[in-house]
Amino acid sequence: MSISVLNDKAGSSVTISIIGNFDFSLFNDFKESYINSVGQYTVYRIELHQVEYLDSAALGMLLSMRSSLGDGCTIELCGANDFIRNILKISRFDKLFVIV
Repeated sequence: MSISVLNDKAGSSVTISIIGNFDFSLFNDFKESYINSVGQYTVYRIELHQVEYLDSAALGMLLSMRSSLGDGCTIELCGANDFIRNILKISRFDKLFVIV
């Protein structure tokens, strides 16, 4: 389990990549990945293609991120496998996030 952050060269977006299980064990690291950049980027990409498991705590962390960043930015959930994509859609996250 790990998180890495990559800023684009233009400075308008940031990509947060999650590897392994996206669960409560990543709470502090996930929050640290975006909290100090509120207002700096217009697009936040959460790369999920290496996520094997996602629980309700992860859903809560994404909602907390949405709340912290406000409506002035877009949050893209990218590369989720079919199982995780289904969880996101059932939870109606497609209404709050862009699922790519």
